[in-house]
Amino acid sequence: MLKNIFTRGSIRARILKALLGVASLSLILFAIISLDGMRRLGDYSVKSSTGLGQDALKISKSALETLTQDGLLRITTDRANLCNAEFKEVEGTVNVLADIAEKLWQNPSSYPKNRSYAPAEKPRDPSLSSVYQYPAVVDFKRIKNDLELSSAMDSFFKPFIANNSNINDFNLATPDGLFRRFPWGTVAPDYDVRKRDWFKRATDSGVPGWSAPYIGVIAKNLRINYSRPIYRQKKLVAVVAVNVPLQTINERIISTRLNNLGSAVLVDHSLNIIAREGMSTNAENWADPQKVERFNLDAASGSQKKFEEELKIGKSGIHKAAYKGKDCFIAHAPVESTGWSVLFIMPVEAVFAPIIPTENAILKQADTVKSQVIRKIRFSLFILTAVFFIIIALVYMVARRTAKLVTDPIMVLDEGARCIGNGNLDHRIEIHSGDEIEELAHTFNKMTADLKDYISNLTETTAAKERIQSELNVASDIQASLLPRLFPAFPDRPEFDIFASMDPAKEVGGDFYDFFFIDTNNLCFLIADVAGKGVPAALYMMVAKTLLKSEGQRLGEPDQILGYVNNILAADNDSCMFATVFCAILDIKSGEVRFANAGHNPPLVIDSAGVRYLTLKPGFVLGPMEDVVYETERITMSPGDTLFLYTDGVTEATNLADELYGEPQLLDALQRGPKEELTDMIHGIRIEVSRHADGAPQSDDVTMVALKYRGAVTHD
Repeated sequence: MLKNIFTRGSIRARILKALLGVASLSLILFAIISLDGMRRLGDYSVKSSTGLGQDALKISKSALETLTQDGLLRITTDRANLCNAEFKEVEGTVNVLADIAEKLWQNPSSYPKNRSYAPAEKPRDPSLSSVYQYPAVVDFKRIKNDLELSSAMDSFFKPFIANNSNINDFNLATPDGLFRRFPWGTVAPDYDVRKRDWFKRATDSGVPGWSAPYIGVIAKNLRINYSRPIYRQKKLVAVVAVNVPLQTINERIISTRLNNLGSAVLVDHSLNIIAREGMSTNAENWADPQKVERFNLDAASGSQKKFEEELKIGKSGIHKAAYKGKDCFIAHAPVESTGWSVLFIMPVEAVFAPIIPTENAILKQADTVKSQVIRKIRFSLFILTAVFFIIIALVYMVARRTAKLVTDPIMVLDEGARCIGNGNLDHRIEIHSGDEIEELAHTFNKMTADLKDYISNLTETTAAKERIQSELNVASDIQASLLPRLFPAFPDRPEFDIFASMDPAKEVGGDFYDFFFIDTNNLCFLIADVAGKGVPAALYMMVAKTLLKSEGQRLGEPDQILGYVNNILAADNDSCMFATVFCAILDIKSGEVRFANAGHNPPLVIDSAGVRYLTLKPGFVLGPMEDVVYETERITMSPGDTLFLYTDGVTEATNLADELYGEPQLLDALQRGPKEELTDMIHGIRIEVSRHADGAPQSDDVTMVALKYRGAVTHD
């Protein structure tokens, strides 16, 4: 009973009950000491509550800063890899053209010549011809032979520029001053290619490489240039180059944002800015050099030297430094093909902006707790002092008991505040005193739990979103750039039409197609299906497509192409990936089609007799094992005949009842559908497949290629 009297009710009630039951003159001194101790403990409790909020805020800011730096570095590395892929594609194009040019200069008679147009001689279709120019001080006789010889390159420029949206024009120049640019455009009369930096870079170094930004002579935009010198018997005979507008780099790389914040910059090994958002020409005309803008940290940051050293050795990293008067996180990642680097700048204040409301809430709650504690302590001190003076004779017997009952919960609260302040957010303060101290303990526990949940949710959500989105964006961009997407693909070749489409089941897919000329009269076209879907299939697809195209241009026969590529894929195929491929070569003069099959679905033939499946030998798939032998078969197409190629994503499309679309329905759809326009034919089949699916999710990539032979062109 006595224990219940002292342990129930408010602090004031317990002190009053104790003091009313005891009277002792000697308790005066003890009462004064007890009251002073309560005041000190109250002050300490207020300081602990305020410190807890500050410590929790520091922990939250530290976690947010770590997550932001990781995200910045990932997105910067992804942008650098994408930039490297874009530059690699341009370098590969120049290298192929340079190899062709070297063969042209070594064997001039083996390539057909084209007509050359001066700036004043505008061709009927400027997009299919080049323009030549030479300085007035140069005798035409000196460049006449090179002019006639280099005209053969127009035949190779056309398909490259038609199938690569990143490239606007090609350049070819000779040491004697001849300048050829594809496609045709007006060149200034005083233009001398030998004075251009990209030409001098190639001739002085003797190796391929990239130029600094400069202004184009025809398209007055800002661009960079990749050039490669061409030698014949160790003598420089020409330079081949490709221009990449900085607008393309800005749209694909530099416009990157993280939650609509920050900015990206592309710099060379000397920290000269190659591209940034909003970058424009700062020279008067094409003959003036582009003024170099250098990326420098503020002098007060003291990080410039270490920053430059890491960029020079091609190291990825992130720095916290002052830039343009603001504290920023600056992430950098190398572009391996050029030795340049992609930088991503994020102001620190933008990183911590989301946590400001939480900071204000914590500070406000700490002020509220402080006011409540101080008010209650002052009130208790006033009451106790008054009571002690009234019933001083009763204090001696109960003072110690009262002091212990009052101070124990406060000490537990103090110990818990210390533990939480040290970063242990799992700690809970257990006080069951039934008064305001217990309520204060509950407030501490709720605040700690809310802060822990907030940090955990923020960590998981931010990390997962940035990782998945960054990976899928890069994979989708790379895969889309590999497939021919410009139709009509060969507008200058009336002997045939070709159209293709690919719809991946996921963000990226394993199906692919390709078509390209092996020589002037032989068109190679193919379709393939990699086992599986998603990112693994997409990676395998990129390797297989690159090999098929490079070996197709080199070997020129379907069975040799499939056999050679199969051995390359099987050599390091630990994951046992494979692909089915149908590879064919059309002689556009005779209509003969040579083809070989690697386990792919048989194509359909649409001719005057109707629509039928082509009977062919199945062949073995590419990839699982080496030394597989493939056999070339032949058919001859008549003018008006069409070949329709597809992957099993068409015939194996299912509806909600799990019913396949099937080969009979495909055959019937082609018989009933349009046959003249290939675009209408493929779109019609895609609509039929979607109608059959009736809302069921797409289970596999859907890819189709249609080729119509119109017959050889006769010239009067």
